[in-house]
Amino acid sequence: MNYDFNFQMMVNYMPDILTGLQNTILISLISIVLSVLWGVLVALARLSHKPWLKRAATAYVEFIRSTPLLVQVYFLFFGLPEFGIILPAFLVGVIALMLNSGAYAAEIIRAGIESIHLTQYEAADCLAMSYSQKMRYVILPQAFRNIFPPLIGQASYLVKDSALVSVMGVVDLTKAAAVTQAVTFRPMEAFLPAMVFYLVIILTLIYGTSFLEKRMRRW
Repeated sequence: MNYDFNFQMMVNYMPDILTGLQNTILISLISIVLSVLWGVLVALARLSHKPWLKRAATAYVEFIRSTPLLVQVYFLFFGLPEFGIILPAFLVGVIALMLNSGAYAAEIIRAGIESIHLTQYEAADCLAMSYSQKMRYVILPQAFRNIFPPLIGQASYLVKDSALVSVMGVVDLTKAAAVTQAVTFRPMEAFLPAMVFYLVIILTLIYGTSFLEKRMRRW
């Protein structure tokens, strides 16, 4: 069966798709930044000498990595109101993505911290640095240079996972395409632009950060 593309339909509904694209970029950027910051805290907790803190962080990471993201989204979206916590779906999506991606980022960051040679810690101790100063000025900057590529890989997964916020009614790129398809009954014209935009976002993220990584190596 031949399928005739209706390019005019794609043009007519492109404003809706672009609105979804804007929301996808926004929720992805916010979630990426928050997940890295959260990942740093969890990684430090995993490396803590306090047993209760280390066990709590380990339990959190294992729980997140062992349960589907979609179930986590549903748990927050439908579970929080049971405790009187009613949040906008957009914010719930950001929290879910942050908690999920943050667990994976924490393991990447923890590995990066553990890769720093012991002499760096000893040098910081010789300068009478506190633990926070040691991490901020000596250990974490070196660790992030080593873990930059895997963190970007995790960020690309987050962008694709952000499509799950559509199940809560957030008008992201996936939701906009789904609504367009439901109205027009033209799935190819509705979802093809969405796929192309996701591809552009991911490639921009990968190649843009690859350029930054090369610049960082020169410093």
